[in-house]
Amino acid sequence: MKVALLHLATRETPQATLEAAMPLLQQAWQQGADLALLPELFPSGYRYADAEQTPWVLSRLQHFAQESKMLLAGGVLEQAGQRYANRMYVLGPQGPLAHYTKTHLIPAFGEPETMIAGNQLVTLELHGFKAGLSICFDLRFPEIYRAYAVDGVNLFLVPSAWPGSRSYAWELLAKARAAENQAYLIAVNHAEEPFGAPSLALDPLGMELARVESEGVAVVELEAGYPQRLRKEFRVLSERRPELYAGLLKRPAIK
Repeated sequence: MKVALLHLATRETPQATLEAAMPLLQQAWQQGADLALLPELFPSGYRYADAEQTPWVLSRLQHFAQESKMLLAGGVLEQAGQRYANRMYVLGPQGPLAHYTKTHLIPAFGEPETMIAGNQLVTLELHGFKAGLSICFDLRFPEIYRAYAVDGVNLFLVPSAWPGSRSYAWELLAKARAAENQAYLIAVNHAEEPFGAPSLALDPLGMELARVESEGVAVVELEAGYPQRLRKEFRVLSERRPELYAGLLKRPAIK
C-alpha cells in the first residue's frame, strides 16, 4: 500500500485550507497513493466557530475519495452537544469507513474544558493492513498502542498538531511507538506555527521512511507482510508478562 503524508498549514478559513489541500491530494493521487493522511483538526485548528463548516469539508473530501478511488484520513473539529469533539475520519470511495474521537485530551491546549473525550479504540482493515487510529497527544500514552498491537494492528495512523518547540519528544515518542510494537507508524503534522514538528513515516523498526518539514507531500510504500515477519523473527509481543503489570494499568490516574 502507498500512503501519502500531507504536511499542511491551516489557513484563515476551512475553505481556504481545503483549497490548499486539494492540489496536494491530486499530487498524492498522481503518485499512486492508496491512502492520504491529513493533520489533526486540519481545516480549522482550534477555531471553534469553524466547526459548523466541518460537514461541508467532509463532503468535499468524500467527493474526492469517490472520484479518485483513494482512501482519505484526517482530523476535524465537530460540534458535540454543548462541547466539541476532536475526531479523525477515514473515508473510502463508497463512504465513511470509521471515525475515532481523541481519547487523551491535552490540558496545554484547553481540550478538557471544551471537548468530549473518546472512550473507544478503533481499528479497521486497509489494503491488507490492520490499522489503529489515534490523534497527537495519544502518542504520550503507550498503553493504547500496545493494546492495538496485541489486537493485531500493524499500522498506526496519527494525525497531529504537535508544536515545533517539542519536536524532540514528538520524534522520540513516534519512533518508540513504532519500534516497541513492530508496526508502521504514519504521523502527519501541521506546517504552520506554533506547530510545525515534521511529518514522519516510520517502519516497524522505528526507522524513517519519509520526513516532511515544509508544506508538501511525501508518498511511501508499505509492505503488509513485513510487521508479521519481524514479529516472528524478533519476538517481542509474545514475550509479554501481563500478570506482572496488568494491575498497574487499572490504577486510577494521579492528578
